[in-house]
Amino acid sequence: MALIGVATFVVVGVALENEAEFPFATFYRVACAAVGLGIIWKLRKDYPTETWPYVGFWIALAVNAAIFLTPLVDRPASRGELMLFALPDAIIVLGARIASFHVSDDHQRAMRQTMILGLVVAATFCSALYTLILLHPAATD
Repeated sequence: MALIGVATFVVVGVALENEAEFPFATFYRVACAAVGLGIIWKLRKDYPTETWPYVGFWIALAVNAAIFLTPLVDRPASRGELMLFALPDAIIVLGARIASFHVSDDHQRAMRQTMILGLVVAATFCSALYTLILLHPAATD
């Protein structure tokens, strides 16, 4: 199924580039952003009574749209494009979950501390990755 999905994605992307002159790199980036948002949408369905997936989805949508206005997308598309959108989405959703996580005992406090540590590690890794991308732009040959 995954192979069929990838093949379909490539065929649609190449067809859009050839027929509608829509760049494959842009199509690829939109698809990568949509994957992250799709996972957050699934979280909304898994936790229908909680507000953090809703907040996370809309903030992630705004951040993904803002990424298209940065110099990060002025380089050629690569296999790591999914990380360009997935890392901020993960940070946003984790932050929303931490903000809405109610603590009533020591176990829940430990869970929240673990989530905060994960948030710090993810934010640090995301910052380092974006800095490396901006400091060393890919060759545009």
